[in-house]
Amino acid sequence: MLADLERVIDTGEDSDPVDSDLWAAVFRPTINRQDLYPAVASVLLHLVKTATRDPQLDVLWSRHLPTLRATPAPIRAALMQAFEHLRQHHLAPEECRPRPDDLITARLQDLEPLLIARARQMTLSEIDHISRADYGCDVARHKAALILLLADPHLAYPPAEVWFPAEVVELVSHLPGAPGHVPCLAIVLLDALRSGDHTGNARNRLESQFLQIAGLPEAPQFFAAFRHLYEADGNWNPTLPEHVTLPWA
Repeated sequence: MLADLERVIDTGEDSDPVDSDLWAAVFRPTINRQDLYPAVASVLLHLVKTATRDPQLDVLWSRHLPTLRATPAPIRAALMQAFEHLRQHHLAPEECRPRPDDLITARLQDLEPLLIARARQMTLSEIDHISRADYGCDVARHKAALILLLADPHLAYPPAEVWFPAEVVELVSHLPGAPGHVPCLAIVLLDALRSGDHTGNARNRLESQFLQIAGLPEAPQFFAAFRHLYEADGNWNPTLPEHVTLPWA
């Protein structure tokens, strides 16, 4: 969250606050949108870092909410995540409560088609390789289940099935560079988005493969999916490599 607020601040003409007084900048009558976003981010960053409750925050929310909701999605989500953090920690009034969609950069319904399309690019040779990933066990059954999964209109695992083909898909998604890794990772992310990542599969892949994923052509779509998980669940907070933050979608 702090890194996202700093990114918003950096969108301004100057990375320093507009005025020496952060609140004066936010309430300056002539402030334009280009200056408002970094000014609000500067206020929120200060309040979060110092764990301060300020009554002026309610005035900021009331005065600028329509404008903040109309900002580009990454900026809007970054600012709203900070408002929600302050509210949950009793540092902002209940009136400063973002809507669920305020907190999200990319919507699930926009991410699903991208991940489904990439998963369906799985080649026949990749299907053969993936089907053998469980140490050569139940190859025919895994292959048949994988083909059915790819043909499913929603590309969703059968509700009562937890092994075929999920086991081989998850195994290959652990192996950057292996045949079928990228489409398997797309399937893992698709399932995690729908389930809230209750098994921690997406969290694990991000923690262990961040740098490899960053080098993929699909990195923007994959990182957008990871960011959705982070923005939709305040408790979803993977441990990333040092000096690395989740990119903006």
